[in-house]
Amino acid sequence: MRLHETRQIDRPLEEVFAFTADFANAENWDPGVASSRRIDDGPPGVGARYDVMVAFGSREIPMTYEITDWEQDSRVVLHGKGDTIEAIDEIRLGARDGGTLVDYTADITFTNWIRFVAPLMSPVLRGVGEKTLDGLVRALER
Repeated sequence: MRLHETRQIDRPLEEVFAFTADFANAENWDPGVASSRRIDDGPPGVGARYDVMVAFGSREIPMTYEITDWEQDSRVVLHGKGDTIEAIDEIRLGARDGGTLVDYTADITFTNWIRFVAPLMSPVLRGVGEKTLDGLVRALER
């Protein structure tokens, strides 16, 4: 399943990238993330890893995310993996009209037994990308 959303944020590109690309901040802007913390040292970049608890209804699903691609101030790609879900999140940014255009894509694959019921969850998951970027806009415009 693919989620795709874009938003204009009235904040400088460098600020939006620094906040968004450090996935330890995800709990501050993604309503689907109950918690996120960095599990290694150093600045964010390729190889940085995060423990993430994904809120899924009344449950929390543990996942590990790793930055797999990093283009300073323009693009970050993360690969997330849990027992029943795998995700590739790509966040592209560009300067536009004095602010930043954010283009967010998440490719989500369900594994194990849950892949059989995933089509039933499709309508619920379609709003996730929208809520995620709305949360990012709110967090950065505070």
